[in-house]
Amino acid sequence: MTIPTRMVWLTVLFGLALCGCSDQSSDTPGTTLESRPNILLILGDDMGVETLASYRLGSTTPATATLDDLARQGVQFNNFWSQPVCSPTRATIITGRYGFRTGVGRPLTAGGPAPEPPAKPAWAPYEVPGTGGGMGFGGSTDGLTLSYGLPGNEFTLPRALKSGAGPAYATAAIGKWHLGDAENGWTEHPNLVGFDHYEAVLRGIDSYFSWNKVVDGDYVGTTHYAATDRVDAAVEWISDRGDSPWFMWLGFTLPHTPLHLPPEELWQSDHSELDPNADPTENPLPYFHAMIEAMDSEIGRLLASIDPAVLDNTYVIFLGDNGTTSTTVTEPFQPGRAKGSVYQGGVNVPLIIKGPRVARGRSSDALINSTDLYATILEMAGLDARELTPSHVTLDSISLLPNLLEPDSPSRRQWVYVDVFSGNFAGVEGADYAMRDERYKLLRRDGVLEFYDLMTDPFEHINLLDGTLSAPQEERYQWLQARVTALRGSE
Repeated sequence: MTIPTRMVWLTVLFGLALCGCSDQSSDTPGTTLESRPNILLILGDDMGVETLASYRLGSTTPATATLDDLARQGVQFNNFWSQPVCSPTRATIITGRYGFRTGVGRPLTAGGPAPEPPAKPAWAPYEVPGTGGGMGFGGSTDGLTLSYGLPGNEFTLPRALKSGAGPAYATAAIGKWHLGDAENGWTEHPNLVGFDHYEAVLRGIDSYFSWNKVVDGDYVGTTHYAATDRVDAAVEWISDRGDSPWFMWLGFTLPHTPLHLPPEELWQSDHSELDPNADPTENPLPYFHAMIEAMDSEIGRLLASIDPAVLDNTYVIFLGDNGTTSTTVTEPFQPGRAKGSVYQGGVNVPLIIKGPRVARGRSSDALINSTDLYATILEMAGLDARELTPSHVTLDSISLLPNLLEPDSPSRRQWVYVDVFSGNFAGVEGADYAMRDERYKLLRRDGVLEFYDLMTDPFEHINLLDGTLSAPQEERYQWLQARVTALRGSE
């Protein structure tokens, strides 16, 4: 097999588009209300830092021409923490607030009515039934099985983008949402929290080839390959924006289960040895890599479709929503300490950003949390998160824009924090959590504390609490404990 001609051309077109007509991204003037940049936020589903070659961590990685180019044209963050699972990460981005403040600590369990999807085409590859999260998260570590979505009274990013001075942003959420439930609006939730337009899935899907999407509250059954459908919708919406500034939330379900062999035109490597009708769970990694390649190809198609002048004035943000699952995680991370856990394998995910004035081909070791994207996106738009967010709302977000302009500048955070819990607010007290500073990490798992030196032990093999702490270690241990206690006790 040869790499599909379509992919070769997409790679060339994307490279030209990303460079822009004049290669002046580092010299773009500061944001003004008259010339606001566009902002494209892209989420990959279930992929840690070890999945991308640009991070140079994984023992084996898929081909990702688009994301490799994005890293060369922007800044890659090495110490970005998502939340351990998807819904909490999405809630922190859209509110700038930790899960214990919003009650979103797990993927949702309480959905609403939905029609049966259309019949899966006979030509489609095999997918293990019921593995895509279409019915929501069904388990719990603490007996609190019901987890609901983001409350409708939370102040959100799309609302903020419309509340500042100057031209209001057009806003769209395309793709996986996973924040709406039967108690907060279900099919209408993305629109209720402020998005002008929503199109795709409210949670996971159990087939990429037979699924129901929601378009501004209405169900539409389709057999269009899900990733391609999302990008088709994104291309159409962006092309209709004219000169208005826009913000798009583009949530892929790739590479989340169900594992499958994507359409060949989206491959970037030769996967012809994979049987499309075999059970992918018996040999999961090649299928997982093919799915990442398919997502990367579709991102490339989207970026190549945007006029170069428009793309020059667009921030492109790519991140993973949580770490890789235990079935597909590779070294240096470990199964059981991957997605769903507060270990590095569960929360250390890719974050790559390019755009006006952003440094090119650089990396940053700054401590960044998923909450920080809220303030960052608003500052990109020339807005101040503290001024726009209602005064009674506690905001946990710190803009990382200074680290985009000067990647070697000090971290604006002394620490980052994550947690995971079920049952909304009832589960907060018993949550697993983690906090780290530039060197040390304190975590609680199943009620037991652990303490790691990430400088000498970056992948958490040696729990320092199993021995005697040195004086400097004891000082940082107490410091982190005090910060966790103060944070979790705040309103």
